[in-house]
Amino acid sequence: MVTTVLVDGTRTPAPPGADPGPLHRPPPQPETDAVPRLPRPAGPGPLRWAASPSQEALWAGLVHRTHPPVVTGALRLTGTLDGQALTAAWRAVADRHEILRSHYRMHEGQLTQVVAARSDAPVPVSLADVRPAQLPAAVAAERERPIDPTHEPLARLRLLRQGPGEHVAVFVLHELIADTTSLGLLVAELAAAYRGAPAPPAAPQYADLAAWQLQRAAQGRGDESTEHWLHRLNGAEPAVLPWDVSAPGAPGRTPGTGRTLSFPLPQDLAVKVAEAARRHRTGVRVVGLAAFHLLLACWSGQRDISVRGSVPERGRDGEQRMLGPLSHAVVLRADLTGAPTFGEVVDRVRLTSAWDFAHHEVPLEPIAAQLRRPRLVEQLGEVQFGAGPGAEGPRWGAASWGSRLRAEPFTDAPAPAARPLSLMLRHDERTAHCVFTYDSSVFSEARIRQLTTDYFGLLADVADHPKARFR
Repeated sequence: MVTTVLVDGTRTPAPPGADPGPLHRPPPQPETDAVPRLPRPAGPGPLRWAASPSQEALWAGLVHRTHPPVVTGALRLTGTLDGQALTAAWRAVADRHEILRSHYRMHEGQLTQVVAARSDAPVPVSLADVRPAQLPAAVAAERERPIDPTHEPLARLRLLRQGPGEHVAVFVLHELIADTTSLGLLVAELAAAYRGAPAPPAAPQYADLAAWQLQRAAQGRGDESTEHWLHRLNGAEPAVLPWDVSAPGAPGRTPGTGRTLSFPLPQDLAVKVAEAARRHRTGVRVVGLAAFHLLLACWSGQRDISVRGSVPERGRDGEQRMLGPLSHAVVLRADLTGAPTFGEVVDRVRLTSAWDFAHHEVPLEPIAAQLRRPRLVEQLGEVQFGAGPGAEGPRWGAASWGSRLRAEPFTDAPAPAARPLSLMLRHDERTAHCVFTYDSSVFSEARIRQLTTDYFGLLADVADHPKARFR
């Protein structure tokens, strides 16, 4: 059980030592540079483009991955399924998105995206008959089946048929070509093409964004971000997690099953959190992140807490419809030394996280290597915080497939845990949900429920006692 010491007072603590800079100057404004489109030469041969910095960082780390780095999802499809129409729909979507027709090769020391011509691109839609009792295992096996990034396709759709009118569609996309947002976009476009809806406007290709990022890097546009992360990561230590089953870093431990528990905030608490955010001139995300830092500090005794955050880079024109690995990881570090008040913790997190999010375009893995701790970013990423609109979040796979086919998420085959612990705070104006995703080989359900109780208590402390001190 966590005990929080509340001490009333108004003493101003010394500036935090982890990163004093962002506390004394306003965060940078986001840049709005447009992404120009590369000229596409005519001809039957494949296109070749330079990979993005984030793809290069992922490629370099593939040798250390014990599980396929993939984004997956599964849908239960009930009704009449037209296999030819589905294959044609996939081809139509792949025609619009080069990255679905791509694989990656090293060429003259540089990672290169090789895009197959439309006529040459394989259609990775396959069918297998599965008995109902075997379905969860078949879905899990499909998720685990490796993808060779040097040969297309890096995205596939496996239909598992239980009988007439009963299928489960398993989508698997390599992280070199997709993030979770891309998976949702792909499914929505595929469903629209399947039911015969007009094709959406052409979206910029990921290769355009990669070229733009490389040009900025060549111009030194990422130097400030590199310096920011060298400073922010210097001295950072992984969060000590409150595990109760097995230690996350135990030698030889393999990830267990990922499980999710969702808890609604009491309505009065959700309203108080929103009011606290307005009082500190920030959003619910910052208040939720501050309380999460406090939660980890309570359980571990640490006062320098780092967690992983994810930034979907989809703010420029057309990127909302772009498929690719556009989400970038950042480290959100908070210094809780000096017995700050709860209000001061929120203000610190507001300023430092704004700077961290503003420098998201530089991959962190090469920077960690410069610190002579090549696994630092991986270790810092064992615990993650995110926040987004909607008490329950967008319903994955909710796109319409037509009147003869109904789709709903298939959740009977949990995937391996991506990391030991993640917290997602879903919220709107008056409601919120706390969604914990955890590795069941590290945490028990009872421990997650206790963490949730303590988290709710800290949110209440932040909202009701902004001048009380955290020790």
